[in-house]
Amino acid sequence: MTSVIPLAQFFLLFLFLSGACFAVGDTTDTKSIDFFEPKKEPGSDQDVFKTQGGMGSDFRKFGEEVAQRIDRIVKKKTFEIWGDPWTMQGIPIVFPSNASGFNLGLRLQWQNIRRQDPHEVEVIAQVLASDRGRQKHIVQVDFPWAFKNRFRVTTLFAYDRDVSIRYFGIGNKNPFSQALLDANDPLYSHVQEGPTLSLSWLYYLTRQIRVGPVLSLKWTNISAAPGSVLEQQQPSGVAGGRSHSMGLALIFDTLDFEPYPSRGNYHELFFNAYQKHLTGSQYDFTRTTYTFRKFISLNRRLIFAHRTLFEYLSGDVPFFELGAVGGTASAQALGGDRFLRGYEANRFIDKIRLIMGFELRWDPIFAGFFGQDMTVGFVPFFDVGRVWPDKFPNEFDNWHASGGWGLRFIWNSRLVLRFDTAFTLDGARILVNLGNSF
Repeated sequence: MTSVIPLAQFFLLFLFLSGACFAVGDTTDTKSIDFFEPKKEPGSDQDVFKTQGGMGSDFRKFGEEVAQRIDRIVKKKTFEIWGDPWTMQGIPIVFPSNASGFNLGLRLQWQNIRRQDPHEVEVIAQVLASDRGRQKHIVQVDFPWAFKNRFRVTTLFAYDRDVSIRYFGIGNKNPFSQALLDANDPLYSHVQEGPTLSLSWLYYLTRQIRVGPVLSLKWTNISAAPGSVLEQQQPSGVAGGRSHSMGLALIFDTLDFEPYPSRGNYHELFFNAYQKHLTGSQYDFTRTTYTFRKFISLNRRLIFAHRTLFEYLSGDVPFFELGAVGGTASAQALGGDRFLRGYEANRFIDKIRLIMGFELRWDPIFAGFFGQDMTVGFVPFFDVGRVWPDKFPNEFDNWHASGGWGLRFIWNSRLVLRFDTAFTLDGARILVNLGNSF
């Protein structure tokens, strides 16, 4: 992780060398804009308060001031394409890893911010490769207000070749040797590789409620290391194959600003069916995922954030799907850098899982740099969770917990660079990734 330190120093340097430095909340930012409208020229048919003095004049002056402030904010952070304001964030990805080697890549994000709740259009592209064969490439396009604000349409294409993913066995308690892991012993090793294509088409019942189908096509190739736990146990899915699914999503969302929320609730219920006769999957099983997130603004610089995730899988579930959490924030299961941070990814996998996370997000430092908003934040966190087999949970001991603190660099309230130091019973780990844990 030696390359992380110079990167952190670089961010701190430009924050304090920038022209202006404020605490978060002391200056207007893009989170205050809901919908972009160009300024109206005096004398247009929109200039309805054209009187001299009196209430009409006060309203007109107030409206002009608001329009001018919005215009300055939009121009400061954006460029125009076909009359719409766009913003872009990009960051090189450079870091060494004991498990995956030296990683090099680039991530870019573009948003049309004619709307700010969260955007009119967003495009995310990432390329990442390592000298040991790891690959992680992503292209995602999101239209939150498509077809006259009636649908949210999101499509994703990803190609992953993960050489550092581990298999420790299925269950809440598995034999584990940190010394073998640190020595890159092949006991826990295997390689997962393949593309994923997904499409969600959600209809707005109200502004806060959306529902609709979700289609996912996924191909996975598995290469088990000779003598590994995976080769010894031969769980379902050891030969890889297709895990295509068709499902339904129901979301209730009152978040104030999706890219970096400070208040509101988020309930998400996802049901996915992986069926041979329906989707062409090689495995017959179902996945039901419920996610709850809550954000409370304790003051303008401090946010309490919470997430609860409960997931139930039933049927012939391949082990590589046991190691994935469903929903819109799909990721590796318990362990890694998003769920139960600090443990190895897939440290605990089974058909039923409950995970809770808590954070205090303190964003005390704001700086303007080349017309961009840069924020430094500090985040103490605590995670707890466990898994059960395919039956109603009847054991409530042996919970796994982790805690620690993190550092955040936030670009225009949209791109988050995350550094976490997490402590578990297995030891301490430094985690670096993009985006908040939730």
